[in-house]
Amino acid sequence: MIRNGTHSDIPDIIKIGQQVIDRSKTYDATVDPAKGAYMLRRAITDRKMALFVAEKAGQCVGFFIAMKDEHWFAKSYYATDIAFCVLPEHADQGVWLLRRFIRWCKADGIKQIQLGLSTGLDESGRTGKLYEAHGLTLVGGIYATVKQVV
Repeated sequence: MIRNGTHSDIPDIIKIGQQVIDRSKTYDATVDPAKGAYMLRRAITDRKMALFVAEKAGQCVGFFIAMKDEHWFAKSYYATDIAFCVLPEHADQGVWLLRRFIRWCKADGIKQIQLGLSTGLDESGRTGKLYEAHGLTLVGGIYATVKQVV
Protein backbone atom coordinates (compact mmCIF):
# COMPACT_ATOMS: atom_id res chain seq x y z
CA MET A 1 0.00 0.00 0.00
CA ILE A 2 1.24 3.48 -0.84
CA ARG A 3 0.06 6.30 1.40
CA ASN A 4 1.03 9.76 2.53
CA GLY A 5 3.70 9.71 5.19
CA THR A 6 2.94 10.70 8.77
CA HIS A 7 5.00 11.82 11.72
CA SER A 8 4.87 8.30 13.15
CA ASP A 9 6.76 7.03 10.05
CA ILE A 10 9.80 9.23 10.71
CA PRO A 11 11.86 6.73 12.77
CA ASP A 12 11.36 3.93 10.21
CA ILE A 13 12.16 6.25 7.29
CA ILE A 14 15.38 7.36 8.95
CA LYS A 15 16.40 3.70 9.44
CA ILE A 16 15.64 2.84 5.82
CA GLY A 17 17.47 5.93 4.60
CA GLN A 18 20.56 4.98 6.61
CA GLN A 19 20.49 1.44 5.22
CA VAL A 20 20.45 2.80 1.67
CA ILE A 21 23.21 5.32 2.43
CA ASP A 22 25.32 2.54 3.99
CA ARG A 23 25.09 0.55 0.71
CA SER A 24 25.59 3.54 -1.57
CA LYS A 25 28.76 4.18 -3.52
CA THR A 26 28.62 7.95 -3.13
CA TYR A 27 27.47 8.79 0.38
CA ASP A 28 29.83 8.39 3.32
CA ALA A 29 27.63 9.76 6.07
CA THR A 30 25.44 8.94 9.00
CA VAL A 31 21.91 10.25 9.02
CA ASP A 32 21.50 12.95 11.65
CA PRO A 33 18.14 11.97 13.19
CA ALA A 34 17.23 15.58 14.06
CA LYS A 35 18.04 16.89 10.57
CA GLY A 36 16.30 13.94 8.91
CA ALA A 37 13.21 14.37 11.07
CA TYR A 38 13.13 18.09 10.26
CA MET A 39 13.16 17.40 6.51
CA LEU A 40 10.51 14.69 6.84
CA ARG A 41 8.22 16.95 8.91
CA ARG A 42 8.69 19.62 6.26
CA ALA A 43 7.79 17.15 3.49
CA ILE A 44 4.60 16.31 5.39
CA THR A 45 3.51 19.94 5.88
CA ASP A 46 5.04 22.04 3.07
CA ARG A 47 2.67 22.51 0.10
CA LYS A 48 5.63 22.25 -2.30
CA MET A 49 6.61 18.86 -0.93
CA ALA A 50 5.16 15.42 -0.29
CA LEU A 51 6.14 12.27 1.54
CA PHE A 52 4.90 8.93 0.21
CA VAL A 53 5.38 5.69 2.12
CA ALA A 54 5.28 2.09 0.92
CA GLU A 55 3.76 -0.10 3.60
CA LYS A 56 3.61 -3.90 3.72
CA ALA A 57 2.08 -5.84 6.61
CA GLY A 58 1.92 -2.64 8.65
CA GLN A 59 5.61 -1.87 8.18
CA CYS A 60 7.21 1.02 6.29
CA VAL A 61 9.41 -0.59 3.62
CA GLY A 62 10.18 2.41 1.43
CA PHE A 63 9.60 6.11 0.93
CA PHE A 64 9.69 8.92 -1.61
CA ILE A 65 10.32 12.53 -0.62
CA ALA A 66 9.01 14.72 -3.44
CA MET A 67 9.51 18.40 -4.15
CA LYS A 68 8.08 20.77 -6.73
CA ASP A 69 9.24 24.29 -7.42
CA GLU A 70 9.37 26.96 -10.05
CA HIS A 71 12.28 26.93 -12.47
CA TRP A 72 14.77 29.69 -11.70
CA PHE A 73 14.42 30.93 -15.28
CA ALA A 74 10.69 30.69 -16.01
CA LYS A 75 7.25 30.70 -14.43
CA SER A 76 6.83 26.98 -14.93
CA TYR A 77 7.25 24.19 -12.44
CA TYR A 78 9.26 20.99 -12.23
CA ALA A 79 9.23 18.15 -9.71
CA THR A 80 12.00 15.96 -8.40
CA ASP A 81 12.86 13.55 -5.63
CA ILE A 82 14.86 14.47 -2.59
CA ALA A 83 15.07 10.80 -1.65
CA PHE A 84 13.61 7.60 -3.11
CA CYS A 85 14.53 4.60 -0.96
CA VAL A 86 13.12 1.08 -0.80
CA LEU A 87 14.44 -1.87 1.18
CA PRO A 88 16.00 -4.36 -1.27
CA GLU A 89 13.68 -7.19 -0.24
CA HIS A 90 10.71 -4.95 -1.10
CA ALA A 91 12.07 -3.50 -4.36
CA ASP A 92 8.72 -4.26 -6.02
CA GLN A 93 7.25 -1.33 -4.06
CA GLY A 94 9.40 1.13 -6.02
CA VAL A 95 7.04 1.10 -8.99
CA TRP A 96 4.08 2.00 -6.77
CA LEU A 97 5.97 4.84 -5.11
CA LEU A 98 7.01 6.19 -8.51
CA ARG A 99 3.45 6.02 -9.83
CA ARG A 100 2.15 7.85 -6.77
CA PHE A 101 4.74 10.60 -7.35
CA ILE A 102 3.75 10.90 -11.02
CA ARG A 103 0.05 11.20 -10.06
CA TRP A 104 0.99 13.94 -7.57
CA CYS A 105 2.77 15.79 -10.38
CA LYS A 106 -0.11 15.42 -12.83
CA ALA A 107 -2.67 16.57 -10.24
CA ASP A 108 -0.78 19.85 -10.01
CA GLY A 109 -0.23 20.20 -13.75
CA ILE A 110 3.51 19.57 -13.52
CA LYS A 111 4.89 18.20 -16.78
CA GLN A 112 8.64 18.50 -16.10
CA ILE A 113 9.91 15.63 -13.93
CA GLN A 114 13.59 15.22 -13.13
CA LEU A 115 14.79 12.19 -11.18
CA GLY A 116 18.35 11.19 -10.41
CA LEU A 117 20.18 8.08 -9.25
CA SER A 118 22.79 9.47 -6.90
CA THR A 119 23.59 6.39 -4.79
CA GLY A 120 25.25 4.36 -7.53
CA LEU A 121 23.04 1.40 -6.60
CA ASP A 122 21.53 0.82 -10.04
CA GLU A 123 24.28 -1.23 -11.67
CA SER A 124 21.77 -3.52 -13.38
CA GLY A 125 19.85 -0.53 -14.73
CA ARG A 126 16.60 -1.67 -13.11
CA THR A 127 15.68 1.77 -11.77
CA GLY A 128 16.56 3.44 -15.04
CA LYS A 129 14.33 0.97 -16.90
CA LEU A 130 11.52 1.69 -14.43
CA TYR A 131 11.85 5.43 -15.08
CA GLU A 132 11.90 4.90 -18.84
CA ALA A 133 8.81 2.66 -18.66
CA HIS A 134 7.03 5.62 -17.05
CA GLY A 135 7.89 8.11 -19.77
CA LEU A 136 11.20 9.50 -18.52
CA THR A 137 14.31 9.68 -20.70
CA LEU A 138 17.94 9.48 -19.63
CA VAL A 139 19.47 12.91 -20.20
CA GLY A 140 23.00 13.65 -19.03
CA GLY A 141 24.14 12.00 -15.84
CA ILE A 142 25.35 12.50 -12.32
CA TYR A 143 29.03 12.94 -11.59
CA ALA A 144 30.03 12.43 -7.99
CA THR A 145 32.92 11.73 -5.73
CA VAL A 146 32.91 8.08 -4.74
CA LYS A 147 33.41 7.07 -1.13
CA GLN A 148 36.62 5.32 -0.31
CA VAL A 149 36.26 1.65 0.61
CA VAL A 150 38.69 0.59 3.28
